[in-house]
Amino acid sequence: MATLNDTKSASEVDLEYLQMIKALAEEIDCPVEEVNNIYASALNNLKSNARIQDYLTVLASKKVRDELRH
Repeated sequence: MATLNDTKSASEVDLEYLQMIKALAEEIDCPVEEVNNIYASALNNLKSNARIQDYLTVLASKKVRDELRH
């Protein structure tokens, strides 16, 4: 099983996370801080119940879009 150290450094993961949050904020025209808060909450909720965690970032992004567009 691959670990974080086998694939990407923590700084690379952090940079990807920030870029993804910024892109999502731009896409839905909302402040980055608001998107980050909603995304983090959605991801934590999904992680707590997920047996398979491969697509949690996609699902969390969808939850942010759905919440902020309505």
